[in-house]
Amino acid sequence: MGPTARRPAEAGAAGSRLSGLNTVELLKVFIEFRAKLERLLRGRLQSRDTAQDLTQETYLKLLRVAEQFPSDDDARRYLVRMAMNAATDHQRTEGRRAELLAGVAELFDQVQPGPEDAVMAGDEVAQLEQVLAELPPKCRDVLYLSRVEGMTHTEIAKALGVSKSLVDKYAVRALMHCRERLNNRK
Repeated sequence: MGPTARRPAEAGAAGSRLSGLNTVELLKVFIEFRAKLERLLRGRLQSRDTAQDLTQETYLKLLRVAEQFPSDDDARRYLVRMAMNAATDHQRTEGRRAELLAGVAELFDQVQPGPEDAVMAGDEVAQLEQVLAELPPKCRDVLYLSRVEGMTHTEIAKALGVSKSLVDKYAVRALMHCRERLNNRK
């Protein structure tokens, strides 16, 4: 064979090399770059837990497009871009969720009992107990811990062993359910 000719095995290896990093190579890039990526997200989001979650999500998304990276540097640049996009999406979602939670919570905060309410209190308590009984246990727990115990969503997440995002979702679900059911009874 001449100096530029390749053996079939080498040609196959070089051919796959031209198509991009394989999964093992991409995993190596991610492992080497993970701590930096997580610090970048933590600085942007001011949350260690969220930074860890988004770093892991970034890796899972990266695996779907693994063959598109001809080099480690391309993969790192793409990782940073994906992570920053995920952080932006997360901030938008959290902003919308906070607005929704504030709006729903406002419904409960504006209730001012009057003299006529004392007469109907027994019936309303029974109705509220029924509405709460319809909720899934986790939603009911989150609502109780938040409204009765005064815990923050972060504290509830730690107490229940779930993410803050999931606590937010449970709270929204519980409040929306209560609002809908109680408004339909009037």
